[in-house]
Amino acid sequence: MAATQATLSAILKEFYLGPVQDQLNNEMLILQTMEKSTVDWNGRVAIIPLHVSRNSGVAIAAEGGTLPTAGEQGYERLQVNARFLYGRFQITGPAMSAAGKGGANSFIGWMDAEMNKLVTDVKNAADEMMISGGRCLGYINSNADNAAAFAYQIFGNVEALEVARGFVAAAGGELRLQIVRMDTYDDMDNDNGANFITCASTDATGRTFTSGAGNAGAMDLDALPAGTACAVIVHPTQDDAASLAAVAYLDNQPVGVFGNLGLPAHFGVDRTTATGSPILQTTAITNNVAAGQVRTDINLSRLQGTLDEVLLTSGHEPNIIYMNPVQRQMYSALFQLTAAGTSAVMNVSGEKSTHLNGGFSGLSYGGLPIKTSRHVPNGGLIFLKTDTWKLLELEGHAFADIDGDVLIRVQNQDSYEGYYRWYYNTVCTNPNQNAILCGLTLS
Repeated sequence: MAATQATLSAILKEFYLGPVQDQLNNEMLILQTMEKSTVDWNGRVAIIPLHVSRNSGVAIAAEGGTLPTAGEQGYERLQVNARFLYGRFQITGPAMSAAGKGGANSFIGWMDAEMNKLVTDVKNAADEMMISGGRCLGYINSNADNAAAFAYQIFGNVEALEVARGFVAAAGGELRLQIVRMDTYDDMDNDNGANFITCASTDATGRTFTSGAGNAGAMDLDALPAGTACAVIVHPTQDDAASLAAVAYLDNQPVGVFGNLGLPAHFGVDRTTATGSPILQTTAITNNVAAGQVRTDINLSRLQGTLDEVLLTSGHEPNIIYMNPVQRQMYSALFQLTAAGTSAVMNVSGEKSTHLNGGFSGLSYGGLPIKTSRHVPNGGLIFLKTDTWKLLELEGHAFADIDGDVLIRVQNQDSYEGYYRWYYNTVCTNPNQNAILCGLTLS
């Protein structure tokens, strides 16, 4: 018996909904370590209350002395907007008819390749946005020159920066970038009269962007404290409609690790050192502490220094480190025996050093498992405290089910389509327990 639209929709839900969900849950590296949190949604906005400070009314007093001034606990409310990820597929009427005449098995065979590709595409998009989703695209090394048309090295998503720049370049303009120093969360003071520099070009191989010709003396990165990194953010204010389209393109993405740690406002809450809570501020430093902007090799002292800084500022340590596969090679090389036969203790054991949701084993540092992903840019490391990260789902990922049908007739076409959707966002509740280390040699 030939399968109908209704039976084919049922097959999609029966044979592909569960497997697609399982595959995505198991393959999205960073997302699988996050806790799915049940929250109350006000429309498309989730409100996350945070305890950000202790009662200040605690003090020693002499016998009969004056009691301390009464205080209270400090709280903030994060307002997290849902973002919407889609994967869409289509089948023509003749193809569906041919598949249906062979029965359910024929249709399942035809759909296998399409569903596998859909899973791959959705997974890649979600994984990439988990790192650099939103307007914060990465981190720049400190101590850089501030000359015009200078190539700034970044640990970030240069490809996404190029896409955003392309919106503006097509209209003959230059994309505005906000550069935020990570020790204070303040914008860099600029001599051009505004808190931005422009991006004239990008270089994906060298992991750089070049500032526009009008930016001479725009930033005095040389004056920053040694080791200070700066966040690279697409400026919310642009000078034309094309530039604003670039902002909208990024603002519609879930906020990734870079944005959760680097944006001056954390889901509506200011986190500059002047007014913001320390728990909302994170450690972001560059491996290079010398003058200039030369990348330096990964080394154990700087890695340990990053962990120590997090412990000093938050009282906690990250529990996992993410890096690009190239950095994994360079990290492993630190433990190879030298030609002279100098001994080294290699902490690459192969046993499970930490048990997280997905289970991790292999490379580690100080008991922290090291995991690699091609979506982590080359040139830096990400230190995460996974229990500070929450996955908020307005609606879990699934096929859109319209009145019981997964397959929907395409208007004015002899075709049917379906789409996979996910309404969600990610939020870090304690950014100070996480860290970024940038400025590492690329190869």
